[in-house]
Amino acid sequence: MRLCSVATVIFAAVALRYSNLSWQEILAIEDFFSQTLFVASYSVIWIAILHHFNLYKINVFLTIVEQSIAIFKSVGYGILGLIIAAFFFKGNSLVDSRLIIGYFGLFALIGLILFRVMVFRALYIFLARKQILHRKVLIVGAGKSGRMMAANLMLDNTHGFEVVGFADDTQPVGSRVFENTYVLGTSNDIPKLVEHYHIDEVLIVIDNISYQRLMEIIDVARNTTAAVKVSSELYDIIPNKLFIESYLGIPVISMMKNHNYMAFLLYKRVFDIVMSLIGLLLLAVPFAIIAVLIKLTSKGPVFFKQTRIGKDGKPFSFYKFRTMYVNNDDAIHREFTKKLIAEAKHTNPEISKTIVNESGEIQQVKKIVNDPRVTSIGRFLRKTSLDELPQLFNVLKGDMSLVGPRPCLPYEWEEYEAWHKRRLSVTPGCTGLWQVSGRSAVGFNDMVILDLYYIENMSPLMDLKLIFKTLPVMLLAKGGY
Repeated sequence: MRLCSVATVIFAAVALRYSNLSWQEILAIEDFFSQTLFVASYSVIWIAILHHFNLYKINVFLTIVEQSIAIFKSVGYGILGLIIAAFFFKGNSLVDSRLIIGYFGLFALIGLILFRVMVFRALYIFLARKQILHRKVLIVGAGKSGRMMAANLMLDNTHGFEVVGFADDTQPVGSRVFENTYVLGTSNDIPKLVEHYHIDEVLIVIDNISYQRLMEIIDVARNTTAAVKVSSELYDIIPNKLFIESYLGIPVISMMKNHNYMAFLLYKRVFDIVMSLIGLLLLAVPFAIIAVLIKLTSKGPVFFKQTRIGKDGKPFSFYKFRTMYVNNDDAIHREFTKKLIAEAKHTNPEISKTIVNESGEIQQVKKIVNDPRVTSIGRFLRKTSLDELPQLFNVLKGDMSLVGPRPCLPYEWEEYEAWHKRRLSVTPGCTGLWQVSGRSAVGFNDMVILDLYYIENMSPLMDLKLIFKTLPVMLLAKGGY
């Protein structure tokens, strides 16, 4: 449906441009049908642009101004895409006309404003007020943040929210929070409350909660029929532009339930095999150059083989380009890792190990900076993540995936708490949310939060987003040591 609507806009622009011609004459244009295929392909790109600006998400509640800004931005990017396409397909494309590009922008702008801002908004408000789109919400947490979230939802009369009550572990059951709104039970009562009150959404908004406790409450809530959303400062690490939704200006994370999990895993495995084979073929020359540089700058093998922990705690052989001197002692890294994880276990979530980077900014850190075991060429390979390329062999074997949590070392695994180990309940990957969120400049607990968020929400679209986000991170060498 979306593909057809976008293609219709483009064809309408073409029809207006060539309005002096009959349809027979338009169809007689050289390579018309190949250009029709181009239009269909570009429509997919245009849909991705609209997705990026949240214009397809009915659960991202934007104001009229926010929607209008998003529409203008998306149309601008769409026109830019057509201009680039016209340049590359010059003289051989239906879009090789400034008039067509102008008409496309005009039709797209008018259509989006009419439908998204006016028609869709009016229809949504009408259905919400008629209680057809009525949603019952249970707020978990009756503290300051929970009350603020509830107040915003209760004051809004356009989106069909009904705050049924609160679940809270610190206030007595029956305590009044607002007029006619009470604490109905504890967090352990969530399944019972969802069933009894026919709750549609469980919204977790708890002040000063630990990582471990938040994970436990999410687990309880996910074992219900309700949608689960989280608003917590612990999730501030997640890139806002990528995945965070908005409830009336308040950032909210969805804990989605993948009902086609097995089909997704099959797709993911096929995608991994195809892309790793293509990658190994295309990177044959860079592999050879890196191998020569490693041999010329230090003694030892080109590849480094190491035991890592994979899915469900199972060890496997992990491959990288060698970046360290041979026969080095890993005692430094062992001690560093032990202290880092111990610190993460016992400190406040907002407190973590810090360093001052080259710009004088304080950053959280996971890796050792200026590791004396690393060679000169190894430092460059690590900075650009080129040392990770041999992991394509691991992907081909099935030990790893292109996207997923990073595998850990055995002695790191031994230090993990139970909730940390959940990050490897899926096949580990070459890249993930950690890589696009600052890589080494991310605290340990934040890294685990990112991985768990990926596991809860992984999808083909998310994987593609992360792969494309990883490329500029590698090229700009952000956060690597």
